[in-house]
Amino acid sequence: MKILQTTQYLSAQDAEPIIHFLDDIREMLITHYGEEIRQHHRSRLKLEENEQKNE
Repeated sequence: MKILQTTQYLSAQDAEPIIHFLDDIREMLITHYGEEIRQHHRSRLKLEENEQKNE
C-alpha cells in the first residue's frame, strides 16, 4: 500500500475540493462494494462477540 503524506494545514478553499473528492470516492466504493463491506463488518462483529463470550 502506498502512503501519501500531505500538509496538515489547509485553507478552507484548498480543503473543499479534497472533501468533495473523498465524498465521490466514498460513494463509488459503497456503490461497488457496499454489500461486501457490510458483510465483512457483520462477520467482524460476530467474531468479536464470540471472543468476548469466550473470555
